[in-house]
Amino acid sequence: MNYFELLAWLGIGSSHPGGFPATQQNLEVIQVKAEDYVLDAGCGSGLTACHLAKTRGCKIIAVDINPQMVEKACLRAEKEGVSHLVQFKQADVNNLPFADNHFDLVIAESITVFLDKVKVYQEFYRVLKPEGRVADLEMVLLAELPPHLRRQMEACFGSDTNPLPPEEWLNALTQAGFQDVMIKNPQRMKNNGNVIMNELKKDWVLVKGLAEKAAYLPSLITRLQKNAGFMKKNRAYFGFGLVCGRKPTPTPPPKKAGFRDWIRQALQWKYTRSYSTKVL
Repeated sequence: MNYFELLAWLGIGSSHPGGFPATQQNLEVIQVKAEDYVLDAGCGSGLTACHLAKTRGCKIIAVDINPQMVEKACLRAEKEGVSHLVQFKQADVNNLPFADNHFDLVIAESITVFLDKVKVYQEFYRVLKPEGRVADLEMVLLAELPPHLRRQMEACFGSDTNPLPPEEWLNALTQAGFQDVMIKNPQRMKNNGNVIMNELKKDWVLVKGLAEKAAYLPSLITRLQKNAGFMKKNRAYFGFGLVCGRKPTPTPPPKKAGFRDWIRQALQWKYTRSYSTKVL
């Protein structure tokens, strides 16, 4: 299994930097309202979407490209009593199956770091209503990563893993058309142990059947420890934050002058010219 297949097999939905505590902090910063229509892009096992539905009462559509994640997310929503607020779909964030100007808010957690940033943000921009917001929790580079550490990182998390310095994250949002771009709630990577293993212990969706899965894949713990060990050893290079932006209201095109406007302008020009001649 690659890293993403492993996460989907386990059903882990909070493998992002800071884990679920960072999610809770960010939701406070975003200030989601009950009337907001929210897209959770790359929802994993639905932990964030279900928590948001329970605590804010807003309607959410959540998508993930992996069918195993969608299945686990649906189970979570049903067990937690929020199926009437949260709908889960299998979809690719690069090609979302929604109309333009559809959502008030798009949230994401550690998916854009593995993808073409500008392309993903352009798709978020498309499905957002004017004045809609994007809030994307992502890993940030605090210092240039030496080549050997970049190779180690890619070996742990996949060859497409590409965290950016803060200014490059903001530039990607700007290129996609967003305004008021900023990184909210920035933090350095903490030495808080293995985030994934901590989530495994707390989340009932993940604990279910875990013993059988560990027996089936004995190298599971070793694999997770290797990934956690890389981040722990090299955490000085990494931070994380909420990459935010706003979709502006489009400026209406200039009104074309009609026949009456043309007559009015002609009379005004004639009057102005006549008055100027008399003065002179």
